[in-house]
Amino acid sequence: MNLARDLERRAAEAPDRIGLWHEDGRSWTFGRLDALAGGLARCLIETGSEPGRRIALFFVNGPELVLSLFAAWKAGLTPVTFSGLYNADELRAGLEKTPADLLWGKASAQATIEAAGVDLPVRLFGTDDAQDLWTVAETQAQSLAAPDLGDADAAILFTGGTTGEPKAVALTHSGVIEAMGKFARAAKGRPGPYPLAPEGTPPNLITMALFHGGGQQSLLLAYLVGRPVIIMERFRPETVFALVERHGIDNLSLMPTMVYDLARFPGEGRLDSVRSVMVTGGAAPPEIARAFENRFNTPLLSNYGSTETGHVAGWTARAVAAGQWKPGSVGRVYDGVELQIRNDDGAVLPVGEVGEIVVRTPMTRGYVDGDGKVGAALVQNGWVASGDIGRVDADAVLYLVGRKREMLKVGGFQVWPGELEDTLRQHPLVADVAVVGIPDERLGETPKAFVAPNRPVTDAAADTASLIDFCRDRLSHFKAIRSVAFVDSLPRTEAGKINRRALVE
Repeated sequence: MNLARDLERRAAEAPDRIGLWHEDGRSWTFGRLDALAGGLARCLIETGSEPGRRIALFFVNGPELVLSLFAAWKAGLTPVTFSGLYNADELRAGLEKTPADLLWGKASAQATIEAAGVDLPVRLFGTDDAQDLWTVAETQAQSLAAPDLGDADAAILFTGGTTGEPKAVALTHSGVIEAMGKFARAAKGRPGPYPLAPEGTPPNLITMALFHGGGQQSLLLAYLVGRPVIIMERFRPETVFALVERHGIDNLSLMPTMVYDLARFPGEGRLDSVRSVMVTGGAAPPEIARAFENRFNTPLLSNYGSTETGHVAGWTARAVAAGQWKPGSVGRVYDGVELQIRNDDGAVLPVGEVGEIVVRTPMTRGYVDGDGKVGAALVQNGWVASGDIGRVDADAVLYLVGRKREMLKVGGFQVWPGELEDTLRQHPLVADVAVVGIPDERLGETPKAFVAPNRPVTDAAADTASLIDFCRDRLSHFKAIRSVAFVDSLPRTEAGKINRRALVE
């Protein structure tokens, strides 16, 4: 088992069939893509990278990241993917939490990498010299069979845990392959292997970031079921409309924020060829879902899961057509998924009762600690606590009620209050601060800061703007607070902890 095997299979079946498009029109055949990844894998092996080592990948969406992922898997390495939007502080913190043995990126990110003080070998795409990774890939291009890695680590992705702190999750090759197989079986109505899609089948458009689990699984699922893909550097409604029209795309996978942006796009935009849309990373607000479906005459389906657990439940087009859909639910639990609803004491609750959703999965080996080691998952014996609260009915249909953890979801991205609070405490105005999520029609929720100032606030508008700008200068844009309330003091529980529920209320 190896996540590169499906690419190799498609390259053997149809080496001259296009397997990857970029939004700018560039394309690569399955055969060329496999050979370029093989060339980079040979570079890794020849420079002493041994199987099991970690390679940090610091990219925005692009062919460089696709090639680097497959090269790492072919060489037996474990990619640790960092957002190409990170600033130097965020990149440094990520590498401290999850150490790697080398780093690959683009020349355009060199200043950020240098400012982060990265103390490991760095190789870049686009350097215009002999060390340029594009040059290496082209000159050493050759098919290279991926090793059987089975239960070895396939990737380390950053996500959130029930404590609300950022966590790095180690996923295995066999676990990811099994999770994708369950999802594909639910969508296709039969188990794999799946043949190469017929000539002329539209590609799948990857709208999500490839450094996140959703984007990587979109890429891998496409090759699993025999389809090519198109990658976007970042989501833009006008780009989606153009690519759908140009390629006749028949399905989309979107985060709720993307559904909002497409539904409310002020200009002309059509999705005539799209027959279904899968919403992932949260639920689209009902009024936005209706606006999207009315504008584009396209149904919204759902898929519930997480980086730790993989695909858990959802509604496929087949299930909807069969009359199985139930309003208000996130979907039927996929065949082969072990799911329980538990109370705070860990006891399994009967059908219909509300509690924490806990899933047993072979996908996650555990969380990576600050020393780079993999620790146990949150629940013993392979059971992973989702942090979500829900119930399951007698037909194995899952309903979400809320979130147990304090982690916020802003437009599908995970935001942790503690990181924002630590940043805001560096502002000279702030004596104490707490951040909570408030509902937002477009983003689902946004971070709001409750600030106890260390001086009188005489110009609330100016101080609010100063605090928001302070966050934006130090964190990725999606993490920044959107609003501020000034309070005399923060409410606390008897144990002395901040009473976030009181702030939300």
